[in-house]
Parts: sequence; structure tokens; C-alpha cells
Amino acid sequence: MALTALIVITLASIAWSLWIRRVTWHCRWEVAATLNIALQGMAVALMSPFASETLGVFLHDLTGKWNIEDYIGHDCYIVAASAIVYNALGRLSDDDTIQASFKQYVERPATLCIPILLATFSVGNGARIYRSDFFTVPTDFWLNMYWLLLCGTLIYLLVYGSRALLILRKDPRSRNIANVYLIASASGILACVVRITTAFVPPFQNSFGVALTWLFACGCGAIFALAAAHAWRQKVKWFQQPKVLR
Repeated sequence: MALTALIVITLASIAWSLWIRRVTWHCRWEVAATLNIALQGMAVALMSPFASETLGVFLHDLTGKWNIEDYIGHDCYIVAASAIVYNALGRLSDDDTIQASFKQYVERPATLCIPILLATFSVGNGARIYRSDFFTVPTDFWLNMYWLLLCGTLIYLLVYGSRALLILRKDPRSRNIANVYLIASASGILACVVRITTAFVPPFQNSFGVALTWLFACGCGAIFALAAAHAWRQKVKWFQQPKVLR
């Protein structure tokens, strides 16, 4: 019941943010932030028990593999984290620098990670054992490798983005939003650290470890969503203020 409430609150926050930021899909420097929010919402929805009990059963009938919807949700997280990095870099560098840095340090690792994740997912307990909550699937060697690769990649991307945010916060105009984004990134990193720990230490594979992972993961999405919505409303408010001509 508590998990359902947490997921609903997170998705409601993300939906509200996407509505507030609906025009930003056409704004070059805002679309990455909006894409991050949308993908995190998709990830949470796909990882939810409801998706496992409906879409997951359907995908199993098609492929013979369980929990595919969770794998897709995790891919969404990787792309969402990449969007965070792109959004931060876009406020620091010119186009050429952004493209070169993003391609080398973000796009290539993320692109390489996704097919390797699929391989480790397909041969282990991840695709063999059904659970409505994927975090409760008992880990074997391959599922441990899956969690290590997924969470390691996400931590790398979030830390890389946080480095740019630390530079941004030196600008008084960007300090507040950068601070909140750093908190959201820290929440995402904590979710990954908890998940790796619970995967590799069997005594920690309990309801508390699962709940803690969900809490930090949903906190990451909700904080990003609310902060991005507030930032956009502030920008719109500034543009709508009457300008005094001198």
C-alpha cells in the first residue's frame, strides 16, 4: 500500500511538471530537462507492480521472458540520466564542445551499456523468475552483474552531470536550481548504491532494502520534476513582467 502511494505521488508530480513544461518540447535548451522528467516517469511506471501484472504478463506471452517491462524501464533511466548531463552541459559550453563531450563521455558508455544489460538480463534470474516487484527477484551471478552494470552506469552519469551542476551553482542566477538538481542526483545515486548493496549482500535482500531503493528512486524523479516545473514557471514569470524602457 505504501509503495503504491509512493509511486502514485511520484507519477502525479511528474505529470504536473510535464504539463507545466509542455511548451518546452520546442525549446532547444529546455527539451533535455523535460525529456529527463518524462523518461523517469516512464521508468517508474514500467517498474511498478501494476505494469508487471499487466504488461509484464503480455510480454512474457510474446517472448517467454519475465520482467521485460522492468528492463525497458531501466533503459529509460539510462537515457534520462544522459539527458540530465546534456541539460547541464548545455548551460556551460558551446554547441561543438557539448557534442564532443557528450558523445565521448555519455553517449558511447550509455549506448554500450544497454545491449550488455540485455545479455545479462536474458540469461539470469531476471528473465527467469517472475516477481511483481523486480527488486525482489532473487539474485544469481548474472542478475548481480546486471545490477552492477546498470547502477554503475547510472552513478557514473549522475556524477558526471553533478560536476557540471557544481560549476553552474557558482552563478547566483543558477544556484538554487543547481542545488536542487544536485539533491535529486544524490537521491538517484543513493538508490543505486542501496540496490548494489542489497543485490550482493543476501541478508540485505529484504523488504526494508527494497523500500529504501524505491524511496530514493522515486525521490530522484519527483525532485527533478518539481524543481524543473518551478524553474520554468519562474522563467515564464520573468518574461511576462512588463519591461521599463529608459
